[in-house]
Amino acid sequence: MSLTGKVAIVTGGSRGIGRAYAEALADAGAAVMIVDLLEAEGAATVEAIRAKGQQAAFRVVDVSNLQATEAMAKATADEFGGIDILVNNAAIFASLRGGPFSEISVERWDRTMAVNVRGPWLCIRAVVPYMRQRGGGAIVNQTSISAFGMPGMLDYTASKAAVIGMTKSAASELGRDNIRVNAIAPGGTATEALSEIMGGDLSVSEQRARTTQLIAEQIRPEDITGTLLHLVGPGAKFITGQTIVVDGGKYFLG
Repeated sequence: MSLTGKVAIVTGGSRGIGRAYAEALADAGAAVMIVDLLEAEGAATVEAIRAKGQQAAFRVVDVSNLQATEAMAKATADEFGGIDILVNNAAIFASLRGGPFSEISVERWDRTMAVNVRGPWLCIRAVVPYMRQRGGGAIVNQTSISAFGMPGMLDYTASKAAVIGMTKSAASELGRDNIRVNAIAPGGTATEALSEIMGGDLSVSEQRARTTQLIAEQIRPEDITGTLLHLVGPGAKFITGQTIVVDGGKYFLG
């Protein structure tokens, strides 16, 4: 599959799953605008992509800010000539810790919702005019199997459930514009964020994978990129409004 001539934005693309998405899109031929608040890691990702002769740029963006997302879309179109693909990956996760919902502060709740829910909405709102100019596009929102219920981080779970609803509603509104909107719900994936939550020790996550997944091994960022490439490619022409679970069968087991 070739994405040559396509232009993609990947939010939260500096590291983890977002970096894997950005590199996979570039490998397929797309020009990629990586946006994040992690400037040094974003620059390193761009450098790695350009070292392979591919097109990439980086921009510091707070996705919860209306003006920042509008500037992001304009800068991408100015740099690469348009926008065809949006991957809404940016989210608050690494800084969150589990505990009773009654102990979540209002400030934490509001910031989680601002980034994880308002952020994807603002990014969709910003890019759709440019996708219409191109005759269509593909949007992929990053949710999580946490959206189906996970004790201990109610704010994160609620935000990811909201993304699924947003995906369905946006798909219903944008289908006539030939803009498809889907979501990916990964299971526990070995990223820097998960490592931070687990105090730098991913062995617990690896053990959980062996005991709670049908495919009993740790999911890694590169294991999810094939799903993304399919959803943004021509083979998924009639797939929209869907949430694809990539969790090794954990959710299937309940």
